[in-house]
Amino acid sequence: MCLYITGHLNTISISTSEGDSPNQDGGWGLHVEGHSTMFCTTLNYICTRLLGEGPNGGQDNAVARAQKWILDRRGVTRIPTWGKTWLSILGVFDWSGNNPMPPEFWMLHFYLCIQQRCGATVGWCTCQCHIYMGRDLSVQ
Repeated sequence: MCLYITGHLNTISISTSEGDSPNQDGGWGLHVEGHSTMFCTTLNYICTRLLGEGPNGGQDNAVARAQKWILDRRGVTRIPTWGKTWLSILGVFDWSGNNPMPPEFWMLHFYLCIQQRCGATVGWCTCQCHIYMGRDLSVQ
């Protein structure tokens, strides 16, 4: 996405057939064995389209399957904060749809995080879950 934003996408050769493929449900996870998330699926979908894949392109119709996965979960408005930021930078999501994230938040000590628990610990794990996973209700 950075190469696209800066206008240098065509200066290097990238193949969309390299890398991992989507899960059986059509979405992508944070890693090869991870469950599908809105963040990963949306960013992978956008990257494959930026790299030139058509609406029905990709290995085993991956682009269309990813689009269906996203739409089945009420669209990209369900993507977490960092995803909305990337979409806004690309110009496909309005900046007003982003949640404010004051920079002072990152200076807080981990025990001051008051958000919901994420796993066994709070703090930076919570912050990471909030930003990357958001309120991702796609896995039910």
